[in-house]
Amino acid sequence: MNCLYCRHSNPEDEPRCQRCGRRTPAPGARPAPENYAPSYTAIQATALATAPAPVSEWVEAPPPSTPRMQAPRQSRLFHDEVSRILQFPSAPKPHDPKPRARRVAPQASHSQPFLDFHTPTPHGPRTLKTSVEAVIYCDAPVATPTHRAVGAALDFGMIGMAVGVFLLTFYLCGGEFEKLNTGVSLGFAGAFLTIALFYGFLWVLTGSETPGQRWTGLRLINFDGSPIDRRERAVRFTAACLSFCSAGLGVLWSLADEESLTWHDHMSKTFPTIRT
Repeated sequence: MNCLYCRHSNPEDEPRCQRCGRRTPAPGARPAPENYAPSYTAIQATALATAPAPVSEWVEAPPPSTPRMQAPRQSRLFHDEVSRILQFPSAPKPHDPKPRARRVAPQASHSQPFLDFHTPTPHGPRTLKTSVEAVIYCDAPVATPTHRAVGAALDFGMIGMAVGVFLLTFYLCGGEFEKLNTGVSLGFAGAFLTIALFYGFLWVLTGSETPGQRWTGLRLINFDGSPIDRRERAVRFTAACLSFCSAGLGVLWSLADEESLTWHDHMSKTFPTIRT
């Protein structure tokens, strides 16, 4: 018997095809016996013998499906998870700070094409108790004559110490003070003057106040209130020499001046004031 699917020839009594394994059609009907009822005709027997197999058996069976691979999953450790979670009291949330209001930058006005700079006010003469106009423009006070005398005394003390070192050196070198003549006396006077000038000129070169002025808290400024430079110090030192050379009249002038200024203060346009 031939298979209806692959046309393979199989034995008559084989229920399935030996090649594809599908069911073979049923064998033909045997001839009806003579004792069958006459209503069973030969046409009906032939129709049953030649009837094809059910259509459902001809349909090819679907190939076996591949089992779907599932990702391994871990089973729950705790079935009742809610009951095993410890609830902690929640901390109160801090209040959010209020945002600061942003400052609105002032918008530039387009109506002003340039900057208005005020012209500096020129320094005018200060008023004094008398009708004489003041020569100092700034507001810094002038040191009192007593304050200046203390600082000058300390500086002269430094000069006296230098003169003492000079005389000690003269004595150690074999000099005798009993046999002083006119030439030796003039030599001593020149040495004393040289030491004093060198002491004053030394602080001009360094551009700082003398030790007496620093010990008494004084500093030198000009009439505008600015610190003086080396050139102004040199002018003041030269003017101070003229004030002392005039028998000290330039220094004593501060007692009669309205602003307590000496000659060398007026000539150099500088003056000592209290250090702040």
